[in-house]
Amino acid sequence: DALGAAEEALRRSAGTDAATGPSTAHVRAAAHLLALCRANGGAYVKVGQHLANLDPLLPPGYAAALRPLFDDAPRSAYADVREVVREELGAYPEELFGRFDVVPIASASLAQVHVATDRDDPSRVYAVKVQHRGLREKSAGDVWAAGAVVSAVEGAFRDFRFGWLAEEIAPQIFLELDFENEARNSEAAAAHLAAAGLGDDVVIPDVIWKHTSSRVLCMAFEPGFKVTDL
Repeated sequence: DALGAAEEALRRSAGTDAATGPSTAHVRAAAHLLALCRANGGAYVKVGQHLANLDPLLPPGYAAALRPLFDDAPRSAYADVREVVREELGAYPEELFGRFDVVPIASASLAQVHVATDRDDPSRVYAVKVQHRGLREKSAGDVWAAGAVVSAVEGAFRDFRFGWLAEEIAPQIFLELDFENEARNSEAAAAHLAAAGLGDDVVIPDVIWKHTSSRVLCMAFEPGFKVTDL
């Protein structure tokens, strides 16, 4: 389960025995934090992802325990994926693509990614990022709740100073929920890299605009690996 997996990841990272080591409290805390992020989804997974990048600021092992949130967050049911695609693009995935894999290759805080092929040219393979259904509507409440909890804890514990994390996430999450904004940024980044002479060294997948909207982002599929595996 989520608690057991997080505990094991933290034990390996910290190199301690869970029964006697001083990190036992951290093992349990990290496991509960991971479970909380998974259970609530959306903005909470986003907070967990930020914490997973804060190795220097957190006790040993927390970052390792939370890293699964980068690409193995809770997945949406395929029925919800179909409805989001229909609501955004006017038709179901099987009507728009030659093939649309039911099982996603990855899932993160805001969306999950499915592999698909072009309806007319099966050799053209796409990565289709579909926003979790209902996330846009519930994110405002989640951001407010997370900020309220952090503020309350800061008021009770003088040494707890993580309010900046909520302040940083609050404005950004709504920008990230607009996949058309992400697509424009992707094309701008590709143009800047090409102008810098790096166009042949760095691959930014092409945006497939006919299958892209505010909650669906379709791009050319490019094989690769996670940046955290470097």
